[in-house]
Amino acid sequence: MIVKNVNNILSKLRNDHYLLAIVSISSIFFILFSLYSILAFNLVEMSAWDMGVYMQALASGTSGHLFYSALIPGSYLAEHFSPILFILVIPYYLFPSAYTLIILQSLAIAFSTLVLYLLSRRILDNVHTWPNNKLINPSTISLVISIAYIMSPLTESPIFFDFHLMVFLPLFFFLALYSFITKRYILNIIFLGLIVSLHSAFISIAFTTIIMEIFLNRTLHLSSRNSVVKDTAFVILSFFILGSYFVLAGILKADIAGISLVAIPKIHVSGSVGPISIFVDLFKTPLVVLNLLTANYMLKLTLLFFAFGGFAFLFIRYPITILTFVPYLLYSMFSRYGSYYAIGYQYPMMFIPMVAFSSIMGIYVLASKQKRIKFGKTQLYAALAIIIAVAIVGFSIATPLVSGYSFNNSLSDSISQHNNTQYMEKVQFEHKIARSIGKNASVVTENNLFPLFGNDPNATAFPFTTDVVINGYYYQFLVDDQKSMWSNEVANFQNTNMSLNMLEHQYIQSGKYGVYAQGYGIIVLEKGYTGSPKFA
Repeated sequence: MIVKNVNNILSKLRNDHYLLAIVSISSIFFILFSLYSILAFNLVEMSAWDMGVYMQALASGTSGHLFYSALIPGSYLAEHFSPILFILVIPYYLFPSAYTLIILQSLAIAFSTLVLYLLSRRILDNVHTWPNNKLINPSTISLVISIAYIMSPLTESPIFFDFHLMVFLPLFFFLALYSFITKRYILNIIFLGLIVSLHSAFISIAFTTIIMEIFLNRTLHLSSRNSVVKDTAFVILSFFILGSYFVLAGILKADIAGISLVAIPKIHVSGSVGPISIFVDLFKTPLVVLNLLTANYMLKLTLLFFAFGGFAFLFIRYPITILTFVPYLLYSMFSRYGSYYAIGYQYPMMFIPMVAFSSIMGIYVLASKQKRIKFGKTQLYAALAIIIAVAIVGFSIATPLVSGYSFNNSLSDSISQHNNTQYMEKVQFEHKIARSIGKNASVVTENNLFPLFGNDPNATAFPFTTDVVINGYYYQFLVDDQKSMWSNEVANFQNTNMSLNMLEHQYIQSGKYGVYAQGYGIIVLEKGYTGSPKFA
C-alpha cells in the first residue's frame, strides 16, 4: 500500500510540472531555512527567549513534567495555554535538540507553501472561463501566489528569531481551509482545533475562519442546500464551543500556576489596547488613540506595505476575508510594542497566511467576473504584476536568506562567520564549555548563551524581565560572556537590581567560587573549584 501511494505521488509529480515546481521550491526553502537557523544556533546567535524556553519546556516534558522552564518560571502552560506541546514532545523525546525544533519550524513554514498552492488551485479551478492566454490559468496564478508568499519577509520573519509555536499557524490555517473546500469536514475540525492548540487566544482566528467558511460554501457552491438557520446555529454552536475552551484554558492556567482564577494577571504590553477600548477611547481620548496609531509608524507602514502591497489589496474583491486579519491589525497597529509589527519576529504569522488567502479569493472574483467588470482582465494582469514586484522587493531587502533586516544577519553573513578564525574559536570554546558541564548542573548564564544549556532543567538565564528571581549562591556554575550586552542587563536579585557581571564579581569576592574556564571574553565560575582553569 505504501509503495503504491508513493508511486502515485511520483506519477503526479512527473505529469504535473507546476506541482513538481512548488514541491521543489518548498524543499529548497526548507533546506535554506534549516541551514540559516542551524548556523544561527551553532554560532550562538539564538537566545533564552525564545529558543531556550521551548527547549527547556520540552526537555521537561520528556521526563514526565508539565513543560517546566526556569525562565517562565514554572510551567509553560501557565504562561500560554498551548496543548500542542503534548504533540511536539514526541519528536523532542526522540531527538532532544534545538535542531529538532529548527527542522520542524522550517518544515512548517516551507511546506505551508505547498498547501497554499493546492488550496489556490482548487479554488481557481472553479472559474469556468479564463482569458485566452497560456500564462494566465489556475496553475500559473497559484504558483505565483505561493512563490510570492514564501518570498515575503513577513513569511520568513520567524526564521530571524529562534523558534516559536506560531510558525505552525499558516500550515494549520491553509489545511483547515483546504479540508473544508474538499468537503473533509472532520479534518477541517481537527485543523481548527490545532490552531487553538497553539494559543488559547487563537480562538478568534478559528472563529473568524468558521464564519468565512460559511461564505465560501456559498461562493464556491460547495453545497447544493444552503440554510440561513443552519448557518446561524452553526456559528452560535462554534462560538459556544470556542468560548468554553477559552474559559477552560483560563481555569487550567490558573490551576497549573497555583493561583486563584481571579488572581490571574492580565497580559499587558505598554500601549496595547483591545478593540472595545479603541472604540471607547476614540470618543473619550482621541489623541491617545492617535498617538498609539502613529507610534513606530515606519515599522507599521513597512508591515502594511508588504501585506497590502503584496497580497491584501485584493481583499476588496472579496471583503469577507478581512474578518480573519482585522483582529490582528487592530491589536498590533494600536500598540507601542514594536515586536508586534516588526519584521524579524513571529507575529506576522497571525497575518500573512490570511492576506495570502485573500489574494486567492480576490483573483477568483476577478477571473469569474472579468467579462462583466470593466477592465477586469487588465486588473487581473495588474494584480499579478504587483504581487510579483512586491515579492521581489521584499525578498531582496528584508529576508534572512538574502540581506537580513535590522539587527539580524543574513544567510551569507552567517556562512562568512565560519571564515572568521577568531570568531569561530570563541564559538567552539562556548560549545566546549557547555558540553563539559553536566546535564543537570545548576547553571546561571545570560540570554544568548542559555540555549547551549537548554536541556538542563536546573539552568536559568539572567533575564530582561522581572519575573525570574536569581537565587544567589545556589548555582554551581556561572557562565558569562563579558563582552555581551546581556552581561550588564539588570534583573531582580534578592529584591535588588543586579546584572550577571555584578553577580560574577560578587561570586569571586566571596571566595566560594573559582575560575573553571576563561577565554575569548568568556568566564565560567564553579562553586568550590580550586586550581587552574580547565579551559583557557
